[in-house]
Amino acid sequence: MARKPKPQEHENLERWLVSYADFITLLFATFVVLYALSQTDVAELSKIDQSLQKAFSKVSILQGNDGVLDSGQSILDSSAGNSFIQELMAEYISSKYESQSYEQIEKSIRELQKEGELEGVDAQITDQGLLISFDEKYLFTSGSAELSPSAKKLIDKIGVLIYEKFVMHCIRVEGHTDSVPIASSKYPSNWELSSARACTIVRYMISRFKFKPELFTAVGYADTRPVDNAKNVRNSALNRRVEILVLKNKYNSLEKIKNPVLGLSKEQQVEMQSKRKELVSQIKAEHNISPAARALMKSSKIDKKKVIDMRNYAESQGINIENKDLYNSIEPPKFDKTKTTLDEQLPKNEDFEL
Repeated sequence: MARKPKPQEHENLERWLVSYADFITLLFATFVVLYALSQTDVAELSKIDQSLQKAFSKVSILQGNDGVLDSGQSILDSSAGNSFIQELMAEYISSKYESQSYEQIEKSIRELQKEGELEGVDAQITDQGLLISFDEKYLFTSGSAELSPSAKKLIDKIGVLIYEKFVMHCIRVEGHTDSVPIASSKYPSNWELSSARACTIVRYMISRFKFKPELFTAVGYADTRPVDNAKNVRNSALNRRVEILVLKNKYNSLEKIKNPVLGLSKEQQVEMQSKRKELVSQIKAEHNISPAARALMKSSKIDKKKVIDMRNYAESQGINIENKDLYNSIEPPKFDKTKTTLDEQLPKNEDFEL
């Protein structure tokens, strides 16, 4: 008996529906994200991001593959997040914004060091976040936890770099000492001294930059955390330091805080961003040298230290330096009157913004 011939196989013309369905789903998610980015309410945006991550991390019914966000990466990581207005949202959601900001701060510190505007500061990106280390001698006198005026200026230059990029990240300030014992009525041991120094930095940064207090942690380690290259040196000056650690978002849970910015209304968030921008500009203007002053020093080969010394001396005498005649009337130091480019480089009411 002859076998019954097999029916002719027909090509499945409906397989495209699977890909099409996935495409429509991703397109929908894209428009949801674009809509969310147009809003300034970071609290609502965080809820959307969490919901989408949860939904897309499940196994696909159609394909049986892992979700497109199974790695846990935020859907906003594709955005560079350079806009000042949107960086509040990007800071909370995007790890790409986080890593880029770390790199920008580290680069800025390196540039300030090359220009001679920073001493005793080091920055590096670690597994936990951005670690900025201050040499103790540039902040405190021996056995003290009081900030000098020069120390405040140093913290201002670093603090403004952090505040410009991060207002939602947890910040840990750590105090370290060497192993030389201390015993005083105020600080019975290095534990109290290191803790007091960390608290001093925290209080200054909160009052100066208007950070949310909930974001900060102050820790005193005494001499129990020596730096790697100073472990075998009993009283190494390298161990006397204060460190500021801007933690990565993924470690925020370790600090056990509820982010205070998420509780703000949309209007409060907009107001906070506006005041933040103004404060950043104000503090930068207080400590940076104006373009006119830079051009003057470059063309006249005037040493920057001389300009700073001159201004400090004038301020100590109650003089507000605004023009060439006032500068030339100060002794010591003073400008070389033979220079002819001063009036051209410096407007009449220009001040050296140092």
